[in-house]
Amino acid sequence: MTFENVLVYPDEILGSRDKPSQPFSTIRACLTQLNLANIYLGIAQGAFEAAKTYTGTNTKPWLTSGVESATQDPYIIQHYGNIWVDLQATTCLVDQAGELLQTAWEQEWSLTAEQRGECALFIATAKVVATRVGLDITNRIFEVMGARATNAKYGFDRYWRNLRTFTLHDPVDYKIQDIGNWALNDQLPKPNFYS
Repeated sequence: MTFENVLVYPDEILGSRDKPSQPFSTIRACLTQLNLANIYLGIAQGAFEAAKTYTGTNTKPWLTSGVESATQDPYIIQHYGNIWVDLQATTCLVDQAGELLQTAWEQEWSLTAEQRGECALFIATAKVVATRVGLDITNRIFEVMGARATNAKYGFDRYWRNLRTFTLHDPVDYKIQDIGNWALNDQLPKPNFYS
């Protein structure tokens, strides 16, 4: 994509050379990390919706369940309840991180290092949870769909595979280390491309 004749003012450029030590010049990393948390959450939500459709249309009840349809199986219902709770908690955390980033963004060049660090920590927390919950859900969907859902013709493994690929390129171990260092030592993460 190419943009032509677009007016861009110097103060709209992140990483401006005349303000290299300002916390706002490093806000791009926060944007990137929150974007990834939302992608991870979106993959988990997509897996949930695909599993729900499949369970409602294709999954057979377990032979000793005593119910006529998989959607009446108490264990399948329980799994969906747990998955739903995890999705809602993650959604709330990612949304809160988005609100905090919006607040930081609105501070622009008045953003303090502490505000930027707190924003990065909250986004890191949301990203860690989105990673964990997303990987769990994209794995657990098979428990509610049954063995036939593993057939390659359905492609349900794409949810786990896509999320796992994203998370391996951007490991949360370093996020957890930043969070732990703050939780134990009150040390805010130093701004870099990753946080």
